[in-house]
Amino acid sequence: MFRIASLTTAALLAAGSAAAAPFEARIPYGDLDLSSRAGATAFDSRVRKAADRFCRSVRSIERPVCRNAVREEALALLPDRARADYARGRFAHEA
Repeated sequence: MFRIASLTTAALLAAGSAAAAPFEARIPYGDLDLSSRAGATAFDSRVRKAADRFCRSVRSIERPVCRNAVREEALALLPDRARADYARGRFAHEA
């Protein structure tokens, strides 16, 4: 599990609101086999849910950029090995 304390995405909110609070999300991944397509997909779903919660208060036109920033930060915070497993899982072909 890791925690996203998003500075990039907080900046997006701060631009639209002077009272933007820091966002923190815990995204567990230890129970997933990130090297499998199913595990990578489940991780994507968890990240998407965290991004949706965070970006809820961002203007609708900025939400795609906000969600992408959360996703990029989540991937950057994965340990190297987990990130490599995730990359394999995203492009894995299930038999």
